[in-house]
Amino acid sequence: MNEIKCAIYARYSSNNQREASIEDQIRKCKELAKSKGWTVLENHIYFDKAQSGTQIDSRINFKKMLRVAMSENCPFKKIIVDDTSRIARNTKEALNIFSLLNFYGIHIYYVAQGIDTADETAEEMITINGLIDSIYIRNLAKETHRGIEGQVLKGFSAGGKRYGYYSIPVYNGKVDIYGNPLADGYILKINPEEAETVIRIFRLFGEEGYSARKIVNILNKELRENGKPKPPRGNFWTVSTIIGSKKSLRGILNNEIYIGIYRWNRTSYKRNPENGSKKRIQKESHKWITTHKPELRIVSDELWKKVKKRQRHIHESTNGKYVKAKKLYSKNLFTGLMACGLCKGNFVVVSGGRYAKYGCSNNWNKGDSVCVNDLKIEKNKLESAIFHALNLDFTKEEYVDYVFSRVNSITQSKMMEDQDIWMVESLEDHLKKIKKEIENYINAIKFGIITETVKDQLINAEKKREEIENKLKNINNQYIKPPEITHQEISNYLKNLHSTLSLHTVLGREILSEIIDKIVITPFEDRITIEISFNAENVFKKNQVKLTF
Repeated sequence: MNEIKCAIYARYSSNNQREASIEDQIRKCKELAKSKGWTVLENHIYFDKAQSGTQIDSRINFKKMLRVAMSENCPFKKIIVDDTSRIARNTKEALNIFSLLNFYGIHIYYVAQGIDTADETAEEMITINGLIDSIYIRNLAKETHRGIEGQVLKGFSAGGKRYGYYSIPVYNGKVDIYGNPLADGYILKINPEEAETVIRIFRLFGEEGYSARKIVNILNKELRENGKPKPPRGNFWTVSTIIGSKKSLRGILNNEIYIGIYRWNRTSYKRNPENGSKKRIQKESHKWITTHKPELRIVSDELWKKVKKRQRHIHESTNGKYVKAKKLYSKNLFTGLMACGLCKGNFVVVSGGRYAKYGCSNNWNKGDSVCVNDLKIEKNKLESAIFHALNLDFTKEEYVDYVFSRVNSITQSKMMEDQDIWMVESLEDHLKKIKKEIENYINAIKFGIITETVKDQLINAEKKREEIENKLKNINNQYIKPPEITHQEISNYLKNLHSTLSLHTVLGREILSEIIDKIVITPFEDRITIEISFNAENVFKKNQVKLTF
């Protein structure tokens, strides 16, 4: 009789099992092999710790075992497994693995069910047990969800890490069979240090106009230098941590828990049947469970509204596209136009303040392993050099005259177009307030408050209403002359375009992007080369300008 050599596979899930389960499974498999007279190959005992059976991709050692099983000189002919659920948690996957291994002449023996895939009835038995395992998974998910829902309705946390908070157990005298205290649940408490970082992020974005990327750069720089503030997860701060992503759906700036609103059951997961990966989807709002917890508030309503207002502005101005948003809110004229000559990454402002400097974003954020260009150039110095190279001279009298006439022509035209609109809106708003005032006086009289003062106020309010209504009728006959921008003011603006465009960075970038295609900055041992490529050949006689710095 030929010796039957075997491999063993074991797995436990992080959800409801323990690490010792691996040892138990292997022990049972070895006992079965001994009773059958089979030989277990010690170097072919595979196991995956804390991995769900619903997803094969994350089970590294299971995939390694399959590769060995499908190899030309596979050393084993059987795989012993404690239970059908260790291999797969649904019928389709279990049958696919059965068919695949069967093709390569490898059979599985399931100890708990006594199923040997070498038998004729194996496929039917796997189908039945696969169905049982699928039902178990669905029921377990429902029971877990129901249990968490009960905890939330009692005022406890649903679990999970929430930046800005820590959880503490709540005891009520209950103990386990060993006398150890059992927690009824867990409640959240504000973590002062993390809460300070949350407020700072909200202020940087909502009040100081920093982009999410700029905030991330600031926090990561401090993290490298001081070891804090620590991010919610991972080794460094990311943009998605601040504003969310398609996967996370929300970031710090969108999490309502910071204004004391605790929401649960907002999302669920759908599993991709092809690869087992999960996708987070948002549930319908009526399925959410919302509780108000003022004790968890970190951010004021005023600050929250400022952030929401800026987010709306960004979305409306950029259609939600981050790259455009970065350009929209950047305070630097050349954002999006400059690139590193070594790694082709963006060349951006990497240190702010009075002595702001430009540098390679890849080197600044990711270090020398990505780009060795650690060059830092003073912002004003670099921009002045670029403007000098552009040679934008509009100081000639004919240019000043042209701009003077165009500016005042546009101003007058726009004023005539808009003045009716804003005057009507202002008067209508005033009229609404007067009507409300009249209504209040009339109600006072109805309730018996008939005094001379009330009567006089009502008469005055009626007069005001009549005046406003007459103004609205005659609005088209009124005209307000727009202020004229002087010839000297135009001349002063054109003398220093660098300064002028820096005062209006959004418009300044639009003008420069019409002229410039790309500015590439490359460091050498003894110099810096700046290469400017232009968009409009009709404006510049040459397509490129090179200068050393």
